[in-house]
Amino acid sequence: MADFYQHTQVPTLHHLAAPDPAARGLELAELARERPVAVLLPALFVETRRPALPSILGTLAEAPYIREIVLSMNVMTAAEAAEAVRLCGEWADGKPVRILWNDGPALQAAHHRLAELGWDGSCGGKGANIWLGLAYLQAVGRARTVISHDTDILNYDASVPARLCHPVAHPRMGYRFAKGYYSRVRDRLFGRVTRLLVFPLIRAFQDVLGPQPLLQHLESFRYPLSGEFAGDLETLAGFSLPSAWGLEVAMLGEAHRRLPLEAQCQVDLGFHYEHRHRKLLVPGIEHGLVAAAADVARCLAWQILRDLPEAERAAPLREALRVYREQRAPEWLGRYEHVALLNGLIFDRDEEELALRTFTAALDALHADVGRAGLHMPGMRPPPTQALAELPGFAEQIQEAAL
Repeated sequence: MADFYQHTQVPTLHHLAAPDPAARGLELAELARERPVAVLLPALFVETRRPALPSILGTLAEAPYIREIVLSMNVMTAAEAAEAVRLCGEWADGKPVRILWNDGPALQAAHHRLAELGWDGSCGGKGANIWLGLAYLQAVGRARTVISHDTDILNYDASVPARLCHPVAHPRMGYRFAKGYYSRVRDRLFGRVTRLLVFPLIRAFQDVLGPQPLLQHLESFRYPLSGEFAGDLETLAGFSLPSAWGLEVAMLGEAHRRLPLEAQCQVDLGFHYEHRHRKLLVPGIEHGLVAAAADVARCLAWQILRDLPEAERAAPLREALRVYREQRAPEWLGRYEHVALLNGLIFDRDEEELALRTFTAALDALHADVGRAGLHMPGMRPPPTQALAELPGFAEQIQEAAL
């Protein structure tokens, strides 16, 4: 039986059928006449050397409702930036493409101008890429709806942007923010940061703080760390976001603070998408899942405790980490072992326990840092709309830097 369970908090739009792609594309094209659609893709230059990005851009080129594509890219030389422009233009086959070279000289200068407002202006990280992309789209003023997803989906097809776009574009739905989710499974379960860190940590905070509205909101999302979302540009450009891995958690927190529940939803994008998975490294090495886990945990704790006075944040954080370590993390590991057993999937308990030790080490490091410096969120940025309004010439600066 297909799953059509509705959580009490956030509307869930399930994957129960496969509409004809051509008909859905034409329907969205008609809807997009009044609300033009842009696709915002965060990427590294190395993605141009991998098979997913050419396929994604080729698929987007065939979507009649998409007006333009913006690639917000990092880690490339000037020669590589020129090559990215050429390659992405070819793969998009005539669809307008703009590339934002985030760590190039022109956009580094734009990012650093945030210091004029007292905010972080670092230009590295996915969050910085998304933030600058939203600022650019708001500055040029062509799009009304924005779709965004990762660029490592190997079996990408036309249903992904269509399913993300439809809840925002369709007037009878009228959502202003849509979060995508899909299954992280092949011959084994992936998504370890979500299932072994985020879900049990949210539950641990609930054990300590009780049923807080934000915790209930975060718990209602099937995959809070997915990189797939869509929204009304004016709404998205009003979000305050961090520059690094806490982006997805921060976005859900901003949606909770700024939107009514009926204006947001989560969308089932389908099953068994193939994409790259981060390697698990030993505790203490700030790469791979360790670095991502540390950033995600910090942002989650900050979102939950930010409204408390500074002096009152350490105690509930310490207690939540204890509950996570002693109760909730082992419980969630057991739950997913049972899922694997029932479905005949590979379940490497040693590796899963290593993941828990890794996440616990990241949380212990976070707790020690909070003890020294307090709970803060590095890399936070003002909403793009605020930066555009308060920094003279900022809109022109980022438009001129687009390749």
